[in-house]
Amino acid sequence: MSQASASSPGSRVVRIAAAIALGGLCALWIAACGSSGAASGPVPIVYYSPIDSNGTNVKAAATCSKQSGGSYTISITPEANSSDASRQLAVQRLAAHDSDYSLLNMDTIWTAEFAAAGWLKPITGAARLQALQGVLPIAAQSAEYKGTLYAVPLNTNAQLLWYRKDLVKTPPTMWAQLISDAQKLPASDGLIEEQGQQYEGYTVWFNSVLASAGGQVVNAQDQPVLGKPAVEAATIIHDVATSGRADPSLSTDQEDQGRLAFEAGKAAFMLNWPYVYAAGRTDAATSATTKHVWQNMGWAPYPSVYPGVPGKSSVGGANIGVSAYSKYPKQALAAALCMTRYYWENQEAINEGLPPVTIASYTNPAVVKSYPFAAVLLKQLEHATNRPETPYYSDVTLAIQQTLHPPAAIKPVSDINSLRSCLTTLLKGGLC
Repeated sequence: MSQASASSPGSRVVRIAAAIALGGLCALWIAACGSSGAASGPVPIVYYSPIDSNGTNVKAAATCSKQSGGSYTISITPEANSSDASRQLAVQRLAAHDSDYSLLNMDTIWTAEFAAAGWLKPITGAARLQALQGVLPIAAQSAEYKGTLYAVPLNTNAQLLWYRKDLVKTPPTMWAQLISDAQKLPASDGLIEEQGQQYEGYTVWFNSVLASAGGQVVNAQDQPVLGKPAVEAATIIHDVATSGRADPSLSTDQEDQGRLAFEAGKAAFMLNWPYVYAAGRTDAATSATTKHVWQNMGWAPYPSVYPGVPGKSSVGGANIGVSAYSKYPKQALAAALCMTRYYWENQEAINEGLPPVTIASYTNPAVVKSYPFAAVLLKQLEHATNRPETPYYSDVTLAIQQTLHPPAAIKPVSDINSLRSCLTTLLKGGLC
């Protein structure tokens, strides 16, 4: 979700709930703009997507439909109330060669799986150039599989280190320093908030620290390449969990539990997605404690493992894919390109808190007003990493979560050896 979601941090945390409330109304309203399937009229493009909490993608769909010159009308079918459930429904439809959906709002971690299965239309030629014009390289990479573009980048995300400026004079730059600085503060307000539950957010944490240490989970040949960097990453996670400054509920915490603890003044540090800034601003209106915390909320790059080597956050976000079974692939691609134009990138950032994929947006005055940390976020995205690019991602992430959990019980060397063995079996089609 991407920011995060319950199962895929990055973009869905702020949007899933809205899908339930607004979904039916949105689908009916947009369809009313024109959904004739007649050969002589606009073709119906069904977009399987969460609904933006403030309706930006609803407006984009309606506007692009009107601007298509009678070529197409876009209706939105809301996704499920979790990323896992949304993926399951999409997989069922695509595996059945269902032509009802033309466009799919896809978590960045779905690209390899869907592309390898032949479920997405490759985007080539002039359309590829248009889709990637001015786009962050890491966002473009998240929409590609083996060098071919299979989706139009929609939004992205990266975690930052959030800290209390009234408690911390200078933010730490390394994980070891972060732990040390937290231990210098009273436990009552010096906690470190992280995502330690056995879910996708935990994979994000491990993958981020692993990449920061110079490693990766699997290579381009779908072979596990865990080694010394993976042991270092597992050690850091264990050190945080046993530092005396991890949240006592670390092993069951997701993004929002950490955010709320930080807002309540219980933590000096938090690793989380940028949505926490806008959420804190909103909550500050009804809580004096949160108001004080938010007014002293600082931001810094993701912690590094080694001196002088930038920390790498795993990216979240979403892309728009064109179903290989769409009856109207040409119009569907045109609709996807329209809904990801620079204007809509900025509106998503301003109104929905979803970081744009367009580099120029990070210096747009309206975006910067909503994102005072835009320069730091852009720099973080330039140093970011994707999660493992493999068609077997769902198996890989489960193996990581199961082998390295709970964080306080990690045995770095033996657990990484176990994980490597498990992944070797999984990637050969076996079970572990």
